[in-house]
Amino acid sequence: MLQMLLLALLLLLLLSGQIEPVDGLKVTASLITNHNYPVEEHTVHTPDDYILTIYRIPTSPKLQAQNQTQEKKKPVVFLQHGILCASDDWIINGPETSLAYMFADAGYDVWLGNARGNTYSRQHKHIHPDTSDFWKFSWHEIGVYDLAAMLDFALAVSDSKSLHFVAHSQGTTTYFVLMSSLPWYNEKVRTVHLLAPIAYMRNHSFILSKLGGMLLGSPSVLSWVLGNMELLPITSIQKILCEHVCSVGSMLKFLCSGLLDFIGGWGTRHLNHTLLTDVCETHPAGASTTQIIHYLQLYTSGDFRQYDHGKEQNEIIYRQAEPPSYNVQNINSCVNMYYSDNDYMSAVEDVEYLATLLPCADLYRIPYKDWNHYDFLWSVNVKEVINNRIIDKMHRYDMEHDAAISF
Repeated sequence: MLQMLLLALLLLLLLSGQIEPVDGLKVTASLITNHNYPVEEHTVHTPDDYILTIYRIPTSPKLQAQNQTQEKKKPVVFLQHGILCASDDWIINGPETSLAYMFADAGYDVWLGNARGNTYSRQHKHIHPDTSDFWKFSWHEIGVYDLAAMLDFALAVSDSKSLHFVAHSQGTTTYFVLMSSLPWYNEKVRTVHLLAPIAYMRNHSFILSKLGGMLLGSPSVLSWVLGNMELLPITSIQKILCEHVCSVGSMLKFLCSGLLDFIGGWGTRHLNHTLLTDVCETHPAGASTTQIIHYLQLYTSGDFRQYDHGKEQNEIIYRQAEPPSYNVQNINSCVNMYYSDNDYMSAVEDVEYLATLLPCADLYRIPYKDWNHYDFLWSVNVKEVINNRIIDKMHRYDMEHDAAISF
């Protein structure tokens, strides 16, 4: 019965694209300000004219109270969200637990990215988001255009040559895309921390991916029809669900946590249930259907490769019948990958296979069998399990490689 209710809720969300769309809730700047952290909003233009909004937390009130803000130049850290997500992911867990705040408290110059098409980046110099041309992109373009432009911008404003990089889910995919396709960007990163990494998807276990792979995993009329569309825009119905279903006192709150379990992995005991209303109000944050289709192609092909447009178009675009594979051996920066047994999106076998292909990889398998895809962001114990570990590794790297930086 529970599965039927969850499937019904999922179907409602899928169909909600035909219901009155509303503006997504933009809370990154206000939440940061409400917690007394300084915040800067910046605009980044990509080479193909998308306009992105990114955020910076330049310091921490805890450091300001200790007069530690102006002593020495801060090391830079950049955080990139997953699919249908946004910069909110790194702050809604609160100032004591969210990774962005913890980085600021630890003395880092913190930057939060937003990919094209999400709530914060629905602009283009020439194209309106109501047209299909706006949504003609996958995570390949997010990697080689958006991520590259955002990293360059953060480094330029911070007057730094390199930065630490942290990403979740699709954010990790875009990292692999960028570093494989434009390998000189490897020189711009210090340490790399990838949560629930996704590249190869041979053992992907999400039930809808199995069905979707059969329908959309290869070029077809259906994939052509369903591609280049906005995926799950925020609607008036969703806002009602958030207020009445996901609220703290709701008897139906289990549907909201159940939907996260359905997508990310059943049975977790770690999710911070007090965040459900915040998650519901800010997610889904926007994406293109082509991003999903591209992932389904990886699942079907078993390879990590560029978008398959069909033989004829592939010959024109790639000058070969099959899309080229990403050469992950170009990634010469050492990659820390954090993964878990109960993650429907990032299978243990796929992560460990990817690690064998990378010149340098350090694996950390979460010691909880029930830890799922969203626990990397919103679990009650994420600070102890993930965040402290990342900060410790970043500190050690900076102390070993740059004696001028003091913590």
